[in-house]
Amino acid sequence: MALTALRPARTPTPPAVEGLPAWYFVLAGSLVASFDISQQFSPAHPAVAALPLVLAVAHIALWFTVLSRRREFIRSVWRSKRARLLAVLLFAVRLGLQLVLTKAVDETAPLHSYAHLVMGLVLLVLTTAGAWFDQWLILRTLNRHQEQTEER
Repeated sequence: MALTALRPARTPTPPAVEGLPAWYFVLAGSLVASFDISQQFSPAHPAVAALPLVLAVAHIALWFTVLSRRREFIRSVWRSKRARLLAVLLFAVRLGLQLVLTKAVDETAPLHSYAHLVMGLVLLVLTTAGAWFDQWLILRTLNRHQEQTEER
């Protein structure tokens, strides 16, 4: 009895922080790109105009059901400085793409018909990759810090 009282109690190490699933970032990217994609196809297919609304409803439904346990982690990721920088960069990329494609459209007729599709796909890829990389960087830092404290 006396020996166990003298030993320092070991606190259990928390498990490594798990990130959000990859499909979440694809959903976030498709939500960002949905406006341009719906603008591209809405004249021919009026139902496609509702794509941004449908994706927003799906995003909110997943937020309150499947992702409810990770909601605090998602909030902390999106409140980081890198996430804000990513949002500003995506806005700048969209404006730049719009300006470049507008200038190019005046000279080339076929590109005009796909301008919103190009912008939507570029934003889809950039948003998905940028958000995933932001999470990867945060998780790598957290888990490395956790490993260092375990070694001490």
